[in-house]
Amino acid sequence: MDFLSDHAEESKILSGGTDLLISARNGVLESKYLVDVSRLEELRQVSVDQTRLTIGSALTFSEIVRNSTIQKFAPALIRASGQVGSLQIRNAGTLGGNVANASPAADSVPALMIHDAHVILISSGFEYSEPLSSFVTGAYRTNLKPGSIIKAFSLEIFPRGFRCAYNRIARRRSLSISRAGAAAMGFLDTDGIITDLRLSLSSISPQPARMTVVEKYLIGRAPRSQLIFEAAQTVADEMVRISGERPSFVYKKPAVVGLTIKTLEEMFLD
Repeated sequence: MDFLSDHAEESKILSGGTDLLISARNGVLESKYLVDVSRLEELRQVSVDQTRLTIGSALTFSEIVRNSTIQKFAPALIRASGQVGSLQIRNAGTLGGNVANASPAADSVPALMIHDAHVILISSGFEYSEPLSSFVTGAYRTNLKPGSIIKAFSLEIFPRGFRCAYNRIARRRSLSISRAGAAAMGFLDTDGIITDLRLSLSSISPQPARMTVVEKYLIGRAPRSQLIFEAAQTVADEMVRISGERPSFVYKKPAVVGLTIKTLEEMFLD
């Protein structure tokens, strides 16, 4: 941290480097120094208390997939992590790097959003946190200040009995960058009524977001195929409302509808 304090404006944090090193090789990285934090033990811890699960930012996606604590409390993140790129990318890429890169299609972000994730940061010797929804300010932009490090992510723990699902769209089945992803968590009561729901999709807005309009539409109702179809159409409408109509939406809207249907049906009807 002392080095970063002295060279904050000249430094770039390296954690995994699956995107950053490509920029360096292509000559578009302007920072004088790369500071590798991927082996710092304080960034590699997993802990849990009564309400929150904390995951160190320097854990690779392969390490996340193998972690029994994360498997228990955040299975949607496990599934998302297991679909990131190739095995080589999962062995090197980190959760912190994925979020800091702020790609609108980042695999991990929807799975973090359904847990009301907060980003824990270290800056100039003190620690603070910020909701993930505001930490990412747009496509490839964050509130990460020069000299600051993402230490960990704090995730809300769900009560027993929760259901969850994660799916994504990619150009091919494996070894591919995600085009869009959807994560969901929900509860059904003994009468089969949805009592709680969280839904988040990547690539439909510049910032991470939950589909609260859809959540409110479904809560208090019994999940049926027609209802889920209507909810999926609402997701596509919300995408247009947030981003404005674009030529690509001729193809993207049906894809988002299908992705949402698959994710909600997997969680409630399978």
